[in-house]
Amino acid sequence: MKRVKPAAAKHGSRPPPADPLFDDFLPHLITRLAFELDGDLRDKLRREGINVTRWRILAVLAMGDGITIKEIIHRAMTQQSALSRALMSMEHEGYVRRVPRRDDARCVEVFLTDRGRGLFDSLNIVVRRREKRLLEGFSARDTAAAFALVRRLIGNMAK
Repeated sequence: MKRVKPAAAKHGSRPPPADPLFDDFLPHLITRLAFELDGDLRDKLRREGINVTRWRILAVLAMGDGITIKEIIHRAMTQQSALSRALMSMEHEGYVRRVPRRDDARCVEVFLTDRGRGLFDSLNIVVRRREKRLLEGFSARDTAAAFALVRRLIGNMAK
């Protein structure tokens, strides 16, 4: 019997059904989970009129704003060109403000405005519901173990 390969998933579409040949290949499973999470997030954010890059910027700044472009790039996992475009739009729309650093005017710090904080707060409800769905059926101990495991995997890849 000839095995037929599943068609490649298009951007924004659902991935093909689970493939038993890859069920024991962890990088594939992680990629599959990321695909599911990103697609789900994109759909929910699109309904709110925002994209993933802008969400990541809001989330990073909500955790502690007044940080540099370089820090946002690292924490939001985005490219400088995409970040620059998004920040320009977000500043124009009143969600963020950029301020030259007092001790070094060459360095710019980015802050959430009250409007940006409000947008983050409303979207964070959606994102936390998504996280709750992801962890459905996990005990507190399982959840802590999952976080520890993922952090450890990330640490291993950073070596």
